[in-house]
Amino acid sequence: MRQPSIAILCPHQPGSGFGGAEQHLADLAIVLQSLQADVSFLSREAAGSDSIIERITGRAFPLLRSPLASRRLRGRDAISRADLLLSIELMGIGIEHPKHLHLFFGSYAAFRNDALPPSAGIRKFTASTITSIAAALERSTQGSLGAIANSFGLRDALRSHGIPVRDEILLPPTNTSRFRLGSKKEARRQLGLPEGGVVLLFAGRWEYAKGADRVEKLIACMPTDWIIILSCPSSSTWPWPEDPRVIRVLDTKNEDMPWLYQAADVFVQPSRFEGYSLVVSEAQACGCPVTTSDVGHARHLAAGGDLVSLGVVRDADSPCQWMHTLQLMLQAVKDGRRADLAARGFAEATVSHKAVALQWAAFATKILPEFEWHPRLAS
Repeated sequence: MRQPSIAILCPHQPGSGFGGAEQHLADLAIVLQSLQADVSFLSREAAGSDSIIERITGRAFPLLRSPLASRRLRGRDAISRADLLLSIELMGIGIEHPKHLHLFFGSYAAFRNDALPPSAGIRKFTASTITSIAAALERSTQGSLGAIANSFGLRDALRSHGIPVRDEILLPPTNTSRFRLGSKKEARRQLGLPEGGVVLLFAGRWEYAKGADRVEKLIACMPTDWIIILSCPSSSTWPWPEDPRVIRVLDTKNEDMPWLYQAADVFVQPSRFEGYSLVVSEAQACGCPVTTSDVGHARHLAAGGDLVSLGVVRDADSPCQWMHTLQLMLQAVKDGRRADLAARGFAEATVSHKAVALQWAAFATKILPEFEWHPRLAS
């Protein structure tokens, strides 16, 4: 049987940049190739040079960069020959294909609505206008197969902005071979951390959207012998906390992150908006229990059993709730409950390459029944 061809329209090539979307694409390519699919990528760079007018428009309105690039990609052989066309972010608008599915890894409209600092006056009006434009553009991403989100929370957030998505979700894959259980003692030695004591970890951009202010309030409540590591890009939009219990580890490469996850007792994710946070799954794959605000992936974690669902913090603006949740998690470990194994087992069962490949095989069988996805997966 002929090998299915899958073309993916994306702003940037997989694996490039700090963002989770690029890492998601890199792992998704591995998953689709494990199903014996021929996967190719068409990025904005592949669309070729834009006109001076398009360049000016793209700089003035960054949201239009992908739709403008998509317009230049129309008619490409790689698209017309593909058995399945996938697109992410705002790529794929205006592209016609009999089997075109848009993948939502996040949402500009939901992010802008839920995760930006409050504003007033003309700034509030401008922000509201841009959010409305983003929602209109995201409604235009629908392919012939519609659109699909990568978490229940994201699906519901999109629908709240009038953006239609399928009922199903497809979770993002995580490389559970790279992110794996390890020795906490050795990880702390590698990082120069004390062998004993409680170590928390935050990973992501240090900004309001990721809950930097919430972390600050948590730090103020922490016992004096606790430590929190902030693993972030060096550029930030929120002031760094000045506290001796805070250790900044900046611009860490993805391949070096396992040391941080393995060294930490609990991972802290206080975001105001997430589609699906890959750092959560990476932490779990390394056996690091997760505490997270009730966004994006949280509904997925809530069904993960006692030691996984325990980490979902319903009132993310309450530092008392964070401390209470952290203390419950740490007490469970003291009582001999293997939160590390629960986290690792959950990641392997739900977001490992193998688990996500099975999800995609079932979904692809539904939308492309002419190909034998399961036998090829089994082989």
